[in-house]
Formats: sequence, structure tokens, C-alpha cells
Amino acid sequence: MKKKWSFILLGICLFACAYLYAHIDKNTYLYDRNTDSADFIGTGILKEGEEITQTFTCPENSLDGINLKATLIGSAEAVKIEYSLIDLESGDEVRTASAAGSEIKNNKFNKLDFEVLPGTKGKRYMLRLKESGTDDMAGVSFYVTEGGGNEETLSIKGSETKGTLIVRMLTHRFDLETFVVLLGIAAFIAGFMGMLYRLFK
Repeated sequence: MKKKWSFILLGICLFACAYLYAHIDKNTYLYDRNTDSADFIGTGILKEGEEITQTFTCPENSLDGINLKATLIGSAEAVKIEYSLIDLESGDEVRTASAAGSEIKNNKFNKLDFEVLPGTKGKRYMLRLKESGTDDMAGVSFYVTEGGGNEETLSIKGSETKGTLIVRMLTHRFDLETFVVLLGIAAFIAGFMGMLYRLFK
């Protein structure tokens, strides 16, 4: 009986740990994730008054930030990136935040957070990027993909462009797939260890 309760307690702990672990930053890709990174195109530095905007429809219930690929040009110590979300229905700027150029990892995806925005599922938004403290030799460049086939709108420095910004929208939530995979791995390990125990007992 004691052994049975030990197994039950172990199972409860395993489920709890798997549930907590399965709360992840879920990426919503605005671009085709199968696009080769060699085909990414740099936007160049945004000077004062210039911006990049990308529209999208949110499939998640909330948004927590963006995962943005960027590259540093020259010294970006004095540069600041401003990223904003605009509700296309109301026209309101619902979230805005900024990041220092010194925080940007070169040629990598950078996680940039903002205050959680709830009630986003099915709504249309515009992501807007701006920079300050830039010049011709210092700033941050972003990436886009070429081509049409996307009903959303990308605008770079005031010019509408066929393509998509290389960015992922982030939602921190429970992910069922991660939960099931983790439990499956744990069950396999437990079964394998039990088999070894019976073989060498």
C-alpha cells in the first residue's frame, strides 16, 4: 500500500512539473518559417522620422512581446529602438516599449517584452519600429523577406513593400504539445528504468 501511494505521489509531482514546464513563450511567425535565412534582406538603419510597420492578425488570446531579428551596424551604444502595437480597428497605440541598442544581440533574434496585452485573438494590429540616436554609420538594421502572397502590409521608410518583417509575436502560455511530449519522455524513461530493474533484480 505504501508503495502504491509513493507511485501516486510521484505521478502527481511529475504532472505538476510538466504543467509548469509547459508554460512557454509561444511564437507566432509573421513570416514563412521555412524561408532560408540566407534569403533575409536587411532594411538598413532607420533615421529620425523613419519607421517600419507590419500588419498582422493575432491568433492568440494575448501578446507579451516580440522576437525580432536584427543586426548591429557600427556602434549602437547611443541608439534606442522603440516598438509599438497599434489596434487597427480603433487606431489606438495599445502598447509601446523601447530597448537600448547595447542590449541587441547582433544578427540574432532578440526577445523584446511589453506589458501583457489581453483579448487579442482575431484582432488586427500594426507593429511599428522606430530608432533614435542613429546616423549613417551607427544603428540597428532589421530583416524582411521578399515576395507577395501575403495579405498583410509591410511598409519600410514610408514605402509599401511586398514582403514580411522577420519577427515573431510572443505569447507566454500553457502549450499542450510541450506538456504531452514531456510526459511521453518521462513515461518512456520510467518504463525503461522499470524494465532494467526487473532484468537485474
